[in-house]
Amino acid sequence: MPMARRNRVRKPHRTWPQRLLISFNCIAIVVALVGAGSLAYAKRKVGEIGRYTLTNLNDPTSPGFDSDQPRNFLLVGADSDDGLALDDPARAGRGDVGGIRSDTIMVVRVDPKTNEAKVLSFPRDLYVDIPGTGKGRINSSLEFGGPDKLIETIKSNFDIDINHYVQVNFAGFKGLVDQIGGVPVYFATPVKDQGGLNVENAGCNTLDGDGALAYVRARHMKYLNENGYWASLDGTSDLGRISRQQDFIKRVLRGAIKKGARNPRTLASLISTGVVNIRLDQGTTAGDLIALGKAFRNFDPNALQTFNLPVTDVVRNGAAVLDLQTGGAEPILARFRGTGVGDTTGMLTPALVAVKVLNGSGTQNQAGEASSILATAGFKMSEPGSAAGVMRTQVRYSPGMEAQASLVARHLFADAELIPDQDVSEITVVTGPDFRSSLIDARPEQDYPIPTTTTTTEPAATTTAPGASSSSTEPGTAATTTTTTSAVTGYVPGSAPAGEPSCG
Repeated sequence: MPMARRNRVRKPHRTWPQRLLISFNCIAIVVALVGAGSLAYAKRKVGEIGRYTLTNLNDPTSPGFDSDQPRNFLLVGADSDDGLALDDPARAGRGDVGGIRSDTIMVVRVDPKTNEAKVLSFPRDLYVDIPGTGKGRINSSLEFGGPDKLIETIKSNFDIDINHYVQVNFAGFKGLVDQIGGVPVYFATPVKDQGGLNVENAGCNTLDGDGALAYVRARHMKYLNENGYWASLDGTSDLGRISRQQDFIKRVLRGAIKKGARNPRTLASLISTGVVNIRLDQGTTAGDLIALGKAFRNFDPNALQTFNLPVTDVVRNGAAVLDLQTGGAEPILARFRGTGVGDTTGMLTPALVAVKVLNGSGTQNQAGEASSILATAGFKMSEPGSAAGVMRTQVRYSPGMEAQASLVARHLFADAELIPDQDVSEITVVTGPDFRSSLIDARPEQDYPIPTTTTTTEPAATTTAPGASSSSTEPGTAATTTTTTSAVTGYVPGSAPAGEPSCG
């Protein structure tokens, strides 16, 4: 099929940069198996799927998906050219690729009881402690230790249990996109990327497998501006790419559900493409997938909740990596742990907030006493310390941690000032001469409304390109260097404007 039905998107000619996208195939197989309606057929096809024997999964076989218990899938896009034709563009310049390489790592939490599905993306350069190895990028745990080491790394750093493992290769992703007839994306201007994406005309472009690969791997996108020059569209690199990947999941799911449910030939092709190009853990059965599919038979892809971890760019041992903003990440991680109200209601409680108190007034033992009271209130406290003197109590927070900062301020008997600070990884209270005590019970919400933080935008923010959606709630908002549960970093194509035909 052509790469774009209306406007042609050229196939990538540049060297594949050892990257891939998302394990959509598991969800597509679920949709297809339910539509197939034959348990015998389902068992036979699932029996053809390659398996990993993993030891670090958390109770992968009980309870199964016939129960109403939430389960966490670890989804990995593997840098493998198995199944590709010898002349496929994705093979160009690859050379020898050792281990399982991937920079697409996601945890998908599915809850059959509530029909909710959540996706948490981990940036490839996230700097973590790899058990038995030391500090490094999270994707190196997969490359050098395999799936079991990655599962162990996620558990030890984020306290998230993994119940099932899914891995997809290049051919699986391309095949799925082609089987559903391509994925429509609206581009307000011509767009290109050094990785091979080249959208020559504005409008609705239906990307086939090759075009989709080029799109989801794009990290340095440019657009053709009104002066006829190619200008930077997105300076957020991997963080912007994650946002586009998460948006693309919904597009693919809509296509898979529509095509698979209505077209028996496509249904069979989805199953065949999936079972050849994915690998699962040893514990996932055909019955599990069918039960899961039935629970999500009427799932709306637009209801898929996507989450990004708040991070900060740093240099460690001469390498550019990303540090986790611990305090800002806690409410997000809680949703995937199944702990506290954060898993179902999104409410922020002290148990989800990490706090450090520094004595900036010189009053003896002030930081220690304040920390003790805040711990009683339920906050996760670090060791207290001291700081240079301040004229007024400060509550310092990284952008993306506004709600946590407001909650902490409400637990202080002080005239506290809320100050954004990229250098803190947890809410940091610096006591001043106005500080009297911490409070077990919070003051009224109106005392400290959640602030709106202004952060530095990357060059050529998303507002320079018409039709981009940089926020799930406010299209056109400038991209920032940090991400939260509601913000979208970087450039994500929006809907077709009023007066033009709908795009997908």
